[in-house]
Order: sequence, then structure tokens, then C-alpha cells
Amino acid sequence: MHVGDIVLQTQRMWENVEALLAEAQMTMNDCAQIIVYLRDTADYATVRQMFAERYPDIPTVFTLAPVCRPTWLIEMECVGVDERSNPQYRAF
Repeated sequence: MHVGDIVLQTQRMWENVEALLAEAQMTMNDCAQIIVYLRDTADYATVRQMFAERYPDIPTVFTLAPVCRPTWLIEMECVGVDERSNPQYRAF
């Protein structure tokens, strides 16, 4: 979707990641870190600003990488951490 448009691809990516987190009853507020993969360094300033505005408190690393699909300009991964309690397991 949105071939060649880094802003729209970034927004769509956020929607997708937020939907995946929601399946685990989590949100981006549960994320401890984000890694952003950019196909083109020319998009760095734009994407960095977008992440700074939307997720200012989540440590974010940007890196140049061969994104998996030819028309994608961006991918991200994040680590979500949620407290779970299960009496069968002792705390550590």
C-alpha cells in the first residue's frame, strides 16, 4: 500500500502493529523499545520526527536495512512487556 509514500506507509505500519498488540491486550505503551528499518536514508528525518511525536517515551533505534518487500519503505519491530501473574510460576 501507498507505494513511494513514506508518511502513509509509516502510518499504516503503526495501525498494523497496534492491531497485533491489541490481540495480546497490549498497546504501544507496553513497548520497551522499537527498531525501525528504513530502505532509504533519505526518509530518516521524516520518520524520526514522526516517531518522536507519536512515541516520545519509547527508545527507538533507526537502521538502514533491505526491507522485506520491494515496495515497502519501512518496517519496525518492537518488544512489548506486560505483567502477567500465574500462581503456578514463582516470581523471579
